[in-house]
Amino acid sequence: MELEKIIELVLEIVVPVLELAGIFIVAEAALASFVRYIYALATRRSVHVKKRLAVGLLLGLEFMMTAEILKTLVIRELNDILILGGVVILRAILAFELKQEEKEEESEESEKK
Repeated sequence: MELEKIIELVLEIVVPVLELAGIFIVAEAALASFVRYIYALATRRSVHVKKRLAVGLLLGLEFMMTAEILKTLVIRELNDILILGGVVILRAILAFELKQEEKEEESEESEKK
């Protein structure tokens, strides 16, 4: 069997698994953050909801970006590569923005102490 065929077969399994992992991580982070937010409202305590959500989103995005990068191994047409590039750039920008948000929140926490 040719190496190219083996890579395609492996990627048919690995890419959806990575995408699902990213989706589950983002969903879990959103649900956990929502529960913490409701808890904070009910108890009137300060809970770091945004930080937990941002960390979950960043981790989920890393899994999804990894899947997108692996897809480039089997793409043959220029149009598909351009679409993939756009998706990766958008996700990278979002990841950068979330990282900046996380840094700002950490600096606000350190100022409060």
